[in-house]
Amino acid sequence: MFFCRKQAIVALLVAGLLFVLGGCGGDKPAPVKLGMMPITDNLPFWVAQEKGYFKDEGLEVELISFPSALERDSAFSAGRIDAAIGDMLAVAAMNNAGTEVRAVSVGQGAAPGENRFAILSAPGSGITAPKQLKNVPIALSLNTINEYITDRLLMAEGLKPEEIKTNSMPKLPIRLEALLNGQVQAATLPDPFATLAEIKGANLVVDNTKNTVAQTVVIVRKETLDRNLESIQKLMRAYARAVEDLQTDPLQYDKILAENARVPKDVLTGGEHKLRLHFSPPQLPDKEGVAVTIEWMKDHNLLQKDLGYDDLVDGRVLEQ
Repeated sequence: MFFCRKQAIVALLVAGLLFVLGGCGGDKPAPVKLGMMPITDNLPFWVAQEKGYFKDEGLEVELISFPSALERDSAFSAGRIDAAIGDMLAVAAMNNAGTEVRAVSVGQGAAPGENRFAILSAPGSGITAPKQLKNVPIALSLNTINEYITDRLLMAEGLKPEEIKTNSMPKLPIRLEALLNGQVQAATLPDPFATLAEIKGANLVVDNTKNTVAQTVVIVRKETLDRNLESIQKLMRAYARAVEDLQTDPLQYDKILAENARVPKDVLTGGEHKLRLHFSPPQLPDKEGVAVTIEWMKDHNLLQKDLGYDDLVDGRVLEQ
């Protein structure tokens, strides 16, 4: 009887141990929560999802939609998302405010012509050259990549900082309409709004097709990188695979662009002003560009912390 009891106890202990070990080995990694705004920069992630590239990596990705960068950044701060497409200004601003995030790759803007921003003038304004924008208020979103790009583009054309005037108009549809109606003489717009404005008669004054001042980046919470680096590496492998698909013709995914990025049909079939999209393989932001961004933010009193490249960029994801 004692022997039987001893056997039973041993059997229970072994079964319990196997259950615990089995449970540990079978735990699935938590899904990567990816914040998605209706912008063309997110096309590789949408393509990766549609073609099953996340599943091929054994990765579960939850796409969470946000209508604006403000709500996206609030979700980062609250820990509700792990990653998203944004820009270096957003990365620096969040770290400055105490939310530790890192840029792990350039999204668009690694090569000239990607992630196009343009300064345009109203139809009938007669403004066609950058020098004509001296002291002319330009409608844009203040303290964002819009203002940064506007400063960089116009200063490169010879305007002095004090000659660049701005008019705060954060909402893109309202800004576009104000430009086309002549309520403002000039505005800074990203694609596809810039291309749509040209189609409807606005004048292109200058854009960033010859430089890389408008880079977007893949942003990841530092906590996610520290705890779940492998999943983010898988995420970017799927992203890179989608970018390869996009090298031939990004507009073959016009249905995705129309539904998810809300690109107007006129822009997708715009003839002379047809939307131009290009994506480069994942790569780290360059140190010089990050330094210029930090300096600009300091000049505009947007940073209180002394931040450097290593505070904003993490190379571990691409070190595979």
